[in-house]
Amino acid sequence: MTRQCLIINRLDADRLQRLIDSHQQDDELATRLESRLIQAEIVDPDEFPADRVSMRSQLRLIGSRSGESEWVLHYPDPLHEERMEISRSITAVGEQETALPLCIMSPLGIALLGLPIGESISLPEDNGENDVIRIDAIVHQPEAYGMFHL
Repeated sequence: MTRQCLIINRLDADRLQRLIDSHQQDDELATRLESRLIQAEIVDPDEFPADRVSMRSQLRLIGSRSGESEWVLHYPDPLHEERMEISRSITAVGEQETALPLCIMSPLGIALLGLPIGESISLPEDNGENDVIRIDAIVHQPEAYGMFHL
């Protein structure tokens, strides 16, 4: 599958740049996120496609090894310095009551930002294997409902 271009809405890009600027210069995840912003096409929130992952989107993912799960992409909690270093095990939908939080300052969060439904990424697991994760659906996207303030 050919990787489609990344699209990020302008408000998310501005908020994410402020987040990046607040991190130390040698922060690998902040550097990855900034690279993502540089690669992306930045559009106004009201022009953001409904099939793309944005901040605060609720996603249904299907992993080749991890199965199906739902996540909400969110900003880090400044009080807890929340981040996920390499990977996070994905809990099957049948085992969860609500969508799991997925911090943008994680390898998975960064990799999903701006991608369309149907796109796949490969995420290394702790055991050295790769989990190929596909965006199955965007259950909720704030831009689709004119919710630009989130």
